[in-house]
Amino acid sequence: MDSTEPDASARDELIARLTDLGAQSASLTGLFQQRAAASYGLGVSDMKALDVLMRNGPQTAGQLGTALNLTSGAVTGIADRLIKRGFAQREADPADRRRVLISADFAALQSGPNVYRSIGEAFRRLHESLTTEQLAFLARYQEESIALTQQAVDALGGPHGPAS
Repeated sequence: MDSTEPDASARDELIARLTDLGAQSASLTGLFQQRAAASYGLGVSDMKALDVLMRNGPQTAGQLGTALNLTSGAVTGIADRLIKRGFAQREADPADRRRVLISADFAALQSGPNVYRSIGEAFRRLHESLTTEQLAFLARYQEESIALTQQAVDALGGPHGPAS
């Protein structure tokens, strides 16, 4: 849209509002993640690792480190904490018995309290109030936002600084 159009000011205001709302959402999501992790006796990195294990299946420590941009020492500590709390387990890789995989313990996770349930139900109700077209738009927006954020994460690099 050309900035000389009559509603350019309204468009600029909406873009500014979306920028502010995105920042608010990111901050509140981070705060929620911190409190949720603490309620399980874990840190945010522990919960991110658990999310990777739940979404992607069993991982070697190296794979988990790459996914989280963490050092092998940090991943070892995370795995130890998840196992101690009963949320994960170490197992031999069936394809190569010399390798050890870390996997989420879904039975243990489902048997305990779930601090994510209430927020998940609240978002489900919100999504049910939207039309299919609105949901399609939001899904596209989220997918593109995730891709942009992934690019920014990649540009910052891993535990040793920006990517080259």
